[in-house]
Amino acid sequence: MKESAKRILLCLLAGLLWVTAIAAAEPTVTAQPQATEEPTDSPKPAKGYVLVTTATQSGWLPLPEEGEVSYPLRQLLPNGTEAVNTIHLTPEGVYMEDSTCEGHDCVQQGEVTLDNRAERILGNMIICLPNQVTLQLYTPEELLEMVKGQ
Repeated sequence: MKESAKRILLCLLAGLLWVTAIAAAEPTVTAQPQATEEPTDSPKPAKGYVLVTTATQSGWLPLPEEGEVSYPLRQLLPNGTEAVNTIHLTPEGVYMEDSTCEGHDCVQQGEVTLDNRAERILGNMIICLPNQVTLQLYTPEELLEMVKGQ
C-alpha cells in the first residue's frame, strides 16, 4: 500500500470512528495549537491513536499535534446513573483527567505515553471499571495492523 494511501486511510478511520465515540462531547482546549503550515488535501496522521471503549460503544481519538485537549465522555450506566469520564490528550499520550467513579483509580493510573507503554503495569491501557471505560493507546503502525487483520 502506498504511503499516501496509508495516511489517508488512517486519517479517515480515526476521524470517522472518533465521531462515534465522542459525538456529544465539547472539547476543552487547554493550549491552543498554532497553525504553522498551509493546509493540504492530505492531512498528516497522528503520532498515536486512543481507542475509547464504553459498555455500549467504541471509537478512536487521534493525539493532537500540538497543545492539549480534554473530552468529557458522558454515558448512562445500566443502573440509570450518569457516568462522566474526562479524557485528556497530549501530543505524547493520554490520561484520565477526572471521573465520577468512587475510587478514582483510573485517574491515579497516570498518563500512557508512546514511550512508557512497555513499562506500565497495564501497558497501553487505562481502565475505569465502575464507569466501564477503557482507553488504549496505539501507534499508527499498530492501527494499520489492526485494520489489515479484519
